[in-house]
Amino acid sequence: MVELKLKSKLLKIIRKLALKVWRRFFEPNPLTNPLTGDRCIEYAFVIKSLVSIDKNRYKKVLDIGCCASPLTTIIKELGFETVGIDLLPSPYIYEGVNYMQDDFLSVDLKDSYDVVVLCSTVEHIGLRGRYGSKDIREGDIKTLEKAKQILNPDGILILTIPYGEEKTIRPLHRVYNKNSKLLKYAYENFEILLEEFYKNNSVNVWVKCAEIEARGVIPSEDNYALGLFVFRKKGNAR
Repeated sequence: MVELKLKSKLLKIIRKLALKVWRRFFEPNPLTNPLTGDRCIEYAFVIKSLVSIDKNRYKKVLDIGCCASPLTTIIKELGFETVGIDLLPSPYIYEGVNYMQDDFLSVDLKDSYDVVVLCSTVEHIGLRGRYGSKDIREGDIKTLEKAKQILNPDGILILTIPYGEEKTIRPLHRVYNKNSKLLKYAYENFEILLEEFYKNNSVNVWVKCAEIEARGVIPSEDNYALGLFVFRKKGNAR
């Protein structure tokens, strides 16, 4: 019994030392990680876009891929009727937010929406191995198709995506540009209201840039530019 206790204490000490070594020498420094700050820009863009729309006309918002994101609760506090959906369980219960743990592509949504938010989400849908996703051929395109179907006439789509040279980096994400099928679909089926682009500069600070600069970024697991878009559904198209 004494020997077991000693072994248990020794294991705890080893684990603590291993964690300290990891944090000291291997854990990424958030100030040097190229992706640090991308969510700050994306969240700000979504909030800015929602604040600017007419709340008398646009009332009901669906936030897709919302698990652990602060956006869903912020959307609610901005005064919208808020629904969130994600494959993963929600880490909170928040008054006024209707959360669904389900697959957006397969769930039968009875309601329609005035606004659909896809913030750093569509690039993962259909890529097995992250956030509980499974392989779905053109899962990203199918997501936009369904978003269009559930949007009310003149409904708003807010979309933020990795931008640069087109590439699929499994199992992490896809990277798009205006020649990608995803954005071609968006421009054909929606009216563009706003677009912005950001990239990392020479000292890994996110800065606003022209589309051609963002498109020229060669993506990797931990580096890409950002494309931020607000679209409006064309007429009464389903």
